[in-house]
Amino acid sequence: MSQTNNTKQAAWVAMGNLCSFGFTIVSSMILSRYFNKADYGTYKQVMYVYNTLLTVFTLGLPKAFSYFLPRVELAQSKNLISKITNLFFILGGVFSLLLFMFSPQIAAFLKNPDLTKALRIFAIVPFFLLPTMGLDGILATFKQSKFIALYHIATNLFKLLCVALPVMIWDLGYEQALIGFVVASFITFLLALYLKYLPVRKQPREKCPVTIKDVFRFSIPLLMASLWSIVIASSDQFFISRYFGQEVFADFSNGSMELPFVGMIVGACATVLSPIFSRMSHEKVDPKKEIYPLWKSVFDKTAKLIYPLVIYCMVFADVVMVVLYGKKYETSDTYFRIKLITNFFTLIIFGPLIINIGRVKYYSNVHMITAFSVVILEFISVKTMHSPYAISWISMLCHLGKIFAMLYLVAKVFEVRIYQLFPIKLIIQIIVPSALFLLLERWILMDLCKFNDLVVLCISAAVYVIVYFVYSLLMKMDYFGLIKPLINKKK
Repeated sequence: MSQTNNTKQAAWVAMGNLCSFGFTIVSSMILSRYFNKADYGTYKQVMYVYNTLLTVFTLGLPKAFSYFLPRVELAQSKNLISKITNLFFILGGVFSLLLFMFSPQIAAFLKNPDLTKALRIFAIVPFFLLPTMGLDGILATFKQSKFIALYHIATNLFKLLCVALPVMIWDLGYEQALIGFVVASFITFLLALYLKYLPVRKQPREKCPVTIKDVFRFSIPLLMASLWSIVIASSDQFFISRYFGQEVFADFSNGSMELPFVGMIVGACATVLSPIFSRMSHEKVDPKKEIYPLWKSVFDKTAKLIYPLVIYCMVFADVVMVVLYGKKYETSDTYFRIKLITNFFTLIIFGPLIINIGRVKYYSNVHMITAFSVVILEFISVKTMHSPYAISWISMLCHLGKIFAMLYLVAKVFEVRIYQLFPIKLIIQIIVPSALFLLLERWILMDLCKFNDLVVLCISAAVYVIVYFVYSLLMKMDYFGLIKPLINKKK
């Protein structure tokens, strides 16, 4: 696939993720304002429980689509999609049943009795949503990424209409919001099943040589990595939820989020690159000659897009939190700034490469070591410092350790040093001038002029975009090269 086509495919995925982010933020803004902190914390705890257990019950299967589909004949694809999707139906049913049965125990574990009824209302959702897993990988493999964008726009619109807007219009509680989430999940389920088979709808149905055993042989090592990822991702949420209460958890939930634009861009690149890396690995190409240039190209482009956003949010974190969630969540800015530090490194797309070159065991072991480190250090922190901020700092530092352990392997594969994986000159060109200008801008708008938060956000963002655009032209950073493939009509 050409670089131009890669960019177009990634742009479609990114557009879908952007719309998903937009609807999610709007929904969070509404719920944060209409629920008190305790009710909002309960709602977020339901999502925390679901997302924590989700990785266990998916068994690493979503990545199987982008791994196996590029390696089988087109006529066999329909059979492969059916095999894996049927597994998701079984897993979703088991997930829903266990969530309903063990909701009292989960509520007691998190010390929130309101969770029992909330989780039972929500329990049917896994049965609807697990069969939707892997859709992005299927559509990206068949170069149908525009449908990924349409899917994310449609499904998140359903969530907004069914969850947030009824709360705002009729002043409903979190239980009614969860019922709306169930309705939106059912609509998502129907749409995803249609789109999963859309690229192969006109293809004959031949038996696929890939067996269920082959799928599990690939996915089980990924499951182990995913299980450790659950521990890493949910450890800080668990300790804060259990030891600091619902209101602190609400502050933490709003602030401790990866900058959505990072996930949007990186996720889009990973979705598009995963089947490409799988195909290259299957064809046994020279990694340094064939894959390394693609890696560098993607890294440079994502750095240009992400670093200016991260620097801006780092400087104006408190303003962003207040505008998004209200004055009562201003204290979320500390969690937000800590999380933003990881965004300087999470743009590195190492997962699809390591998985598709067959180094899943190393991938899993790094996650295991990181998980043990996070839990032990955060437990010590709770018993000694008893600070939710300390938990966030520990989580961030362990996450960085995991990333550099992964980069060590990537550097070995490409036969280069770790620092050669980074566009260091470009990073310095972006970070240093941006930070200096934004700090000056903050001082003028907030200390001298004393504008309110919304005005500060609007003016600072607009001025920063103009100044940074002029600066990028002077430094010849070629941002036009990022959008040129999107407007190029040549195939």
